[in-house]
Amino acid sequence: MRRLAVLAVASVTALALSACSNDSEAPDASASPSGGVEAITVAQSETLAPDIEFTAGLDYDVEETQVLWEGEGEPLVADQALLLDVYGESLVDGTVIINTFDGTPTPNLLSREMIGDAMYDALLGVRVGARVLVVTPPGDGVAESEPIALVVDVLPTRPVGDEVPPAEGMPTVSTLSSGEPQVTIHDGVEPTGDLQVSTLVRGSGPQISPASHVLANYSIVYYADSPADKDAGLEAGEQWAAGDVFDSSWAAEREPLLVDMDEVSAVPGLQQGLLDQTQGSQVMMVVPPSLGYPALGTMVFVVDILDVWNPEG
Repeated sequence: MRRLAVLAVASVTALALSACSNDSEAPDASASPSGGVEAITVAQSETLAPDIEFTAGLDYDVEETQVLWEGEGEPLVADQALLLDVYGESLVDGTVIINTFDGTPTPNLLSREMIGDAMYDALLGVRVGARVLVVTPPGDGVAESEPIALVVDVLPTRPVGDEVPPAEGMPTVSTLSSGEPQVTIHDGVEPTGDLQVSTLVRGSGPQISPASHVLANYSIVYYADSPADKDAGLEAGEQWAAGDVFDSSWAAEREPLLVDMDEVSAVPGLQQGLLDQTQGSQVMMVVPPSLGYPALGTMVFVVDILDVWNPEG
């Protein structure tokens, strides 16, 4: 689902790129009146997606960008990770081209290669939390191309909320400048054998239900050293130390994990620990082998909840 969404955005921005890559021909005397961002209104719809209202019959022949609201986060810089909600319509007949608002947002990178020139130029320097309107004209010689209006929300890629004091007896978490969590396992503290959940940052977004679709960054580390027992069932040379990373979405070329709460889409401990948490939160879970990885022992999960979508019905 995430890969299809990325491809959808790529196709739209590629169309925008091709539309803007050639010089437009001079309009003839019979051309329709020109339109632009001033002819477009973005309003709230009955769903999570915005509603685009535009004047039909105009020629949208110039690429334009308008920041509809300013974000309060850090300015976007080249090559950084992005999380975008994108809604796009044809400015000819209103056909919806892409809509991630009523679904899960799109992870991407702020680079021309990944999102195309039009989207790159529109987003570079805007702040996290901003909403941007992008109007792209049709291109010369591009089959079936047409002017497009895109509404883009720049979503946080890190937890946003109130910090919560760590629970007693659990590992502690610090954060690198990149946002990646670092877990410290304390000597002499044995796991309880049950699932332990501690909210580190409490976000104010939608709450996770049994039917939610959750997009999250995660890091999983070993709670204890690998067993010295040769009969532990490990492969030859398979060893680790407490605190070593087992798996992480922060690794290069990785994307946030999509967890469908109504399906078996992750280990049981992770899905149980996510239930009732809120978007924007950071959550630490100590997951026993029975709810995670039986052959690897107790694991520590640190999860940044980036987006929660609760389908209607």
